[in-house]
Amino acid sequence: MVWSWQLWLSPRPLRRTDTSGELSILAANDSALFEFKKEKGRWVVIETHFIANPIVRKGLSGPQLHIHLRQTEFFEVQQGVLGILKNEKEHVVTRDSGVVVVPPGTRHRFWVHSSAQEDVVFKVWAEPQDLDHSFDENFLRNFVGYLRDCQRANISPSIFQIILFGYNSATVPSPPFWLPIWLLTALNYFLASWIAEGLLGYKPSYPEYNRAVESNGTSDKKST
Repeated sequence: MVWSWQLWLSPRPLRRTDTSGELSILAANDSALFEFKKEKGRWVVIETHFIANPIVRKGLSGPQLHIHLRQTEFFEVQQGVLGILKNEKEHVVTRDSGVVVVPPGTRHRFWVHSSAQEDVVFKVWAEPQDLDHSFDENFLRNFVGYLRDCQRANISPSIFQIILFGYNSATVPSPPFWLPIWLLTALNYFLASWIAEGLLGYKPSYPEYNRAVESNGTSDKKST
């Protein structure tokens, strides 16, 4: 239950769009499409960033600088040109680049490179998978679904909700300058647990976005 004073302190969508059963979801402002698949026993997401969208052309359809604390992230471009920043070094990635590896603890972000002339399509996944509190499909579903609902409601996303999503998935935002990971983790723990969840009443995931899957592979939505 969300109290009126929590809504006053931090506005949020009053209704969440149920996308838990969808195999693909659109990002806010229709800038990108996320398709969730199983390949070789692991989850992957195929992202398509639409070059005709002004947000994509400005290089703003990817996330801000962040760090995955427990997992290695992998990128494989299938079409177009992707920019990836890894610890201050920029990489221009195409289909010929193969799989780009981002080890845990690496400050990084990605965007559609300014040289791209067509929709950029790439595959992304993280390993090891099936960890508690890890970067996974449900993190992306909650993150993308929340941002899109904020856009539909014409309200600004809460940085505290975003931090809570990330912290629940062992992912922390990073400033453009170096900070020790232990300090970033401690700061994000305080903001996620004490402010976002404790004070403002946000949740680390929502059943309207979250796709729980039983061992037999069938979808099983559960309240969070």
